[in-house]
Amino acid sequence: MAKKAKNITEEPVYNIGAVTRLTGIPVTTLHAWERRYGFPRASRTPGGHRLFTDNDISRLKWVKSQIDSGLGTHSAILAVQKGNKTGAAVLLPASGESAPFNMATPLPALRQQLYSSLIDMDWNRSDQILGDMLAFSPPEELTLNVIGPVLNQIGEEWAAGRIMVATEHLVSNYLRQRLLLWMVSSPRPRSGKPVMLACAPGEWHDGSLLMLGVLLRRQGIPVAYLGQNVPFEDLAKFIRRDPPAALVWVAMQEETAKTLIEWPEWIKEGHWNILITYGGRAFVNQPDLQKTIPGIYLGDTIQAGLKNLTELLEID
Repeated sequence: MAKKAKNITEEPVYNIGAVTRLTGIPVTTLHAWERRYGFPRASRTPGGHRLFTDNDISRLKWVKSQIDSGLGTHSAILAVQKGNKTGAAVLLPASGESAPFNMATPLPALRQQLYSSLIDMDWNRSDQILGDMLAFSPPEELTLNVIGPVLNQIGEEWAAGRIMVATEHLVSNYLRQRLLLWMVSSPRPRSGKPVMLACAPGEWHDGSLLMLGVLLRRQGIPVAYLGQNVPFEDLAKFIRRDPPAALVWVAMQEETAKTLIEWPEWIKEGHWNILITYGGRAFVNQPDLQKTIPGIYLGDTIQAGLKNLTELLEID
């Protein structure tokens, strides 16, 4: 019986010089990618020379096209490697005009896909969507442009009675877990006192606080995340033991925002030289509340809050 011909895309035939000519990627760059990312993974001749396949060439061309269009090197290579592991198509066709994963889908459509998978409690699909987006976008971008809007949509649907409270809790906790993971897995923070993040007494909605924590940690800023419903007395004891560089209060509801009027009775700002700030939806919906709360209002959006906080702390 005749031996089956080997698929040309699987035959390692190109040396590294040919790869450079075909892809436009310098040899030094190919070596650096191989050391840092394990990509491309070349075969070796008995003499130790690298050989590459047609598939390798196609993947390298696609990675270069994505980098040239503004995508980070790590994200582009991760997308190709993810396609290899999952069996997703990663080859460019002969015309070289398509990509393995279509991130040209408008962001609102991607958010809706994620929202639908969460409401359907299809956790595998939700994991896949977030994983695919992470291959192309850093956690801070997804925090602001995907997780935040989806959390808001879930809250609005619950408030309108279109989803059950149990569904709202389940989905919100799924997203909270992702934010917590991104916060703790961020690069090691710089040395120094942390920014302390706390919800006002009685406040259980900490989604925006978690988002701020992710963004701070992604900038290398140390964070002490206290989370939901932090009583003044307990916080004061914590601060006396380990004073932070700044305290950020968050209140999403009018009743919890009003409790913050009392914080100076427990926390002596000047004594520990702590920057006291606050924010949250309650102050956006009712701006007059800003006049009643001691401290510095950080702004109406998380982006504004992050900018103002880092400027107040004189962090570049």
